[in-house]
Amino acid sequence: MLLMLSWSSVQAQVRHQVHGVVKNRLGEPLEYVTVMVKESQQGSTTTGTGAFSFYTTRSFPLVIVVSAIGYEGKEVLIQSADGLALLLDIRLDEKTEQIGDVNVTATQRGNGTFTRIDPNLTTLLPDAAGKSVEGLVKSQIGVASNNELSSQYRVRGGNYDENLVYVNGIEVYRPFLVRSGQQEGLSFANPDMVSSIQFSPGGFDVSYGDKLSSALDIRYKQPTSFAAGAQASLLGASAYLEGMSKNGRWSHLSGVRYKTNRYLLGSLDTKGDYSPTFVDVQSLLHFKISDQWSVDGLVNYSQNSYEFIPTDRETSFGTMSEVKRLTIYFEGQEKDLFQTGFGALAVNHHRDNSQYKLTLSAFRTFEEEAFDILGQYRLHDLDPVNGEASSDEPMTGIGIGSYLLHARNDLSGQVANAALRGTHQYGRHVLSWEAKVQSERFRDNVNEWELRDSAGYSLPYSGKVVSVFDGTHGQYQTQSARMTAFAMDNWSFPLGRGQMSVKYGVRGQYWDLNREWLCSPRFNVQYVPGGATRMLFRLATGIYYQPPFYKEMRNSDGKFNDELRAQKSVHYVAGGDWFFNAWGRPFKLTTELYYKHLSNLVSYQVDNVRIRYSAQNDADGYATGIDFKLNGEFVKGIESWASLSIMQTEENIRDDVRLVRQDDGAQTAVYPGYIPRPSDQRVNFALFFQDYLPNNPSFKVHLNLLFGTGLPFGPPRSQRYLATFRTPPYRRADIGFSKELIRQREGVNAHWLKKMWIGVEVFNLFDINNTISYYWVTDVSNRQYAVPNYLTSRRLNVQLTVAF
Repeated sequence: MLLMLSWSSVQAQVRHQVHGVVKNRLGEPLEYVTVMVKESQQGSTTTGTGAFSFYTTRSFPLVIVVSAIGYEGKEVLIQSADGLALLLDIRLDEKTEQIGDVNVTATQRGNGTFTRIDPNLTTLLPDAAGKSVEGLVKSQIGVASNNELSSQYRVRGGNYDENLVYVNGIEVYRPFLVRSGQQEGLSFANPDMVSSIQFSPGGFDVSYGDKLSSALDIRYKQPTSFAAGAQASLLGASAYLEGMSKNGRWSHLSGVRYKTNRYLLGSLDTKGDYSPTFVDVQSLLHFKISDQWSVDGLVNYSQNSYEFIPTDRETSFGTMSEVKRLTIYFEGQEKDLFQTGFGALAVNHHRDNSQYKLTLSAFRTFEEEAFDILGQYRLHDLDPVNGEASSDEPMTGIGIGSYLLHARNDLSGQVANAALRGTHQYGRHVLSWEAKVQSERFRDNVNEWELRDSAGYSLPYSGKVVSVFDGTHGQYQTQSARMTAFAMDNWSFPLGRGQMSVKYGVRGQYWDLNREWLCSPRFNVQYVPGGATRMLFRLATGIYYQPPFYKEMRNSDGKFNDELRAQKSVHYVAGGDWFFNAWGRPFKLTTELYYKHLSNLVSYQVDNVRIRYSAQNDADGYATGIDFKLNGEFVKGIESWASLSIMQTEENIRDDVRLVRQDDGAQTAVYPGYIPRPSDQRVNFALFFQDYLPNNPSFKVHLNLLFGTGLPFGPPRSQRYLATFRTPPYRRADIGFSKELIRQREGVNAHWLKKMWIGVEVFNLFDINNTISYYWVTDVSNRQYAVPNYLTSRRLNVQLTVAF
């Protein structure tokens, strides 16, 4: 009996290794799946290859619990083991959670520094810029935006031009002459056609191109059956159609969009006749030649037309004790046209453990900007009453004048490239490479100026010459070629009781215009500990160059610098994910700490969404901060998240000096040193929250909340060190309500109608006056006043969506 008891005690302490792989029903590996021994803390999380491994001392029979966001949970019963190792092959079904009449599918986090975003949320997001992918990106970690009329965003201290955007692995571009959010129109990606979205705020690998800040990777759907849908609202309409042939050899996916923000622009201070019309048509074709060969084709045409005839503007501003009002009466009009076309053809070949892809693509843009607008203004003091502006007529006139804006700008550009990419799997290694050649041609003609007349004097006043207040003139034509290549290894292997994944590679580029060679090594590692730890840790570093493309080479005077060199950023990113359960639902907390060393920068100033570069490599700087994001099922069955970013970015402009006159008349040189960059928005908070009525789950609510502290600004055409002021914080709350009207499973007579739902959105719920930029007015005493240009006020939108 003693021997038996001793043997039982020893047997109970035997450590069994539980390892294996978790895949979906298509055989694709699943990452970040939690595998645990039931009612214990023994378990692990799967890696990017779906593998997991941990040890357990529990006695048999064992119950292994497998769970992941977006998939049905599973329990695996193990009665006994032949040895000390248990090899499991687990398959999970995607979870479609039914809450009354609502189907919800969650998603997972992507690889490395990339975050996966559910593309289905674009139709639910209350967004004044329209249902766009970028609307979801604005609420991710490290991202900042202060303009609801624009789809552009800043990432970790960068500007709008520092973000990469890919659709099906092909880099896409936006128009170059856009200067305000109301001119911008539609972004490239059509949300009706998107199947997956991945976003990295920094530290991305060498397979992504040469920009300083971020990478957005969008993939379009591969249809498997017929489907169609349409959506209409006060801001526009869209429709899509997809299908597949009976033999499964070819498929098609097409979408058309129409947008007009005339309704929104009617809430601006500047009144007039707004006529914005934005149209976009896209089509994706796929043809399967054989089991090893296939061909994909993607075409896009977009036309953004913006016409505006202003009539008047009235803006009150100041403090509670000193309130002023600017009144302007206009003559003239503005007409802008932005036409872009894009086409790509990809030939794919699969053989054993190797894949090859040859891609040919071309982009063309034709842009015209023309306006002649005369404004006659009056600046007044108002009588404050109880700390508020009086509703009576203005009392004292302190400024009167006029200004004339003129522009005749046109730009045409063509970008064509050919790329060959290969991927090979050797055991635990996945090797990938690409060679690419690109041709660029631009022709630019810029002629714009502003004439100001204040109190009878043309500004700037000299007493001798009448000169314009601001002017840009120039003609430029260029043709150049770029050659790029990269090689990368993705290596996964067990380390201790956990799993390590390492990506390392190098990227090179040569541009014949400035004859510059670039080399960008990058390194990315992530580690999933074994045992009970439900954590993931990652480190990323690398060199990121941004060669001048077009805009950086033209300064505010219209002069071009063909010798401009590439800007450089060295990324250091450390972060981790913590997976946990609360209230019986899955959550994930993400934290990332980063530092970016910036050199060879091209300094710039921002006016609305237009960036005006110095066209000189005249600055060095840095960006550092920490990001947090908590996402999960705050309400059972649907995903929500909140993100917080704290950041500081500064730059030191070389040879930036000012002369200070002393009391004795002598002048002393003062060097400003490091000053905030125009994108130095210290704190950003974003919240996307979803809920539904417990007794009526077909009725849902969606809240989108954004907050960002003020950005630096200063007087126009002044030195950068004079930008010592800060705009007010950007505060924006949009809310949407949706009600599902029809679902096919309810037995609707029109069986071809899958679903129908109606939505009501309230933009700028609290009717906050957010400032996007300033118009500077000079009074009779030559004092300057920064008059805020406000964004849109509260607006109500109604939309109807159907799916077939």
